[in-house]
Amino acid sequence: MNKWLRYILATGLVFCLILVRRFENDLFYDPFLAYFKSDFYSIPFPEYNLGKIILHILFRYFLNSFLTILIIGLIFWKMKYVKYSAYILIAFLAILLPLYVYNIETEFKMGENIGFYIRRFLIQPYLLLILIPAFFYHQQKTQFN
Repeated sequence: MNKWLRYILATGLVFCLILVRRFENDLFYDPFLAYFKSDFYSIPFPEYNLGKIILHILFRYFLNSFLTILIIGLIFWKMKYVKYSAYILIAFLAILLPLYVYNIETEFKMGENIGFYIRRFLIQPYLLLILIPAFFYHQQKTQFN
């Protein structure tokens, strides 16, 4: 596939990530949106349905992960980068989701900021912002060796 066509498609997928963020209130159940937008003390801890939270976090995480893997695949056109990205995304989910559930169940006794940032990594495609420069660096490093 032509390199420029791949970049145009990757840009379109980035736009899809923007749309996921734009319509998060309509697409996903998240009773903690208002809680985290406050100072954590001005409003009470929200009522929540844990099963529904987990389901919607997983849905959003897999949606963002799918788009992330497609973007990385289109930018670099290397299957090893796609596989590595998938492994990293699965590992982060396996570590962060139980931590987030624990934080919710204990009403963020570990700290609201910890819960906030764990949630951010689960609902936003931050790993894309980490993996792309890492792969560019790896590509440059191996090209000159």
